[in-house]
Amino acid sequence: MDGVRGGENEPPMDRVARITLALGGFMLILLIAVPFTLESGTTGYFASYVIYSLFLTSVGVIIGVSLMWLNDPRRQDAPERSKSVNAPRMLSADQKVVVAILSASNGTMWQAELVRETGFTDSKASRLLSRMEAEGHIRRIRDGMGKRVELTEVVG
Repeated sequence: MDGVRGGENEPPMDRVARITLALGGFMLILLIAVPFTLESGTTGYFASYVIYSLFLTSVGVIIGVSLMWLNDPRRQDAPERSKSVNAPRMLSADQKVVVAILSASNGTMWQAELVRETGFTDSKASRLLSRMEAEGHIRRIRDGMGKRVELTEVVG
């Protein structure tokens, strides 16, 4: 994806922010050009300078808010978000070992038995299984004092 969004697919707030940014830029150009077109007289110089400064400051604030909105890293289009969640991930070597052992035992076994067969430490196995569960490869079901580990999908 090249980062360029089409005009008709944009959310309404993006369109408003882009229009505001364009108008702010136009106002900034006008505010820079206005002092060169006015005659420099001593009457009312201070008042016009204060008003000009306030307008210039407000344009800067408008441009800053628009740019912050458009470049906010937390904003992400819904299709992009769903792609990142559903994207299949490659299995690590340790995850492949777990999948192979579970597949050999009809896709389910006790967690303690799985730890024994893999040869992993308890903490490594727990972290690995938690990651695999978060990715949707396995499901852990508490059964009394132990947990059963089940494959949720055909992983390869």
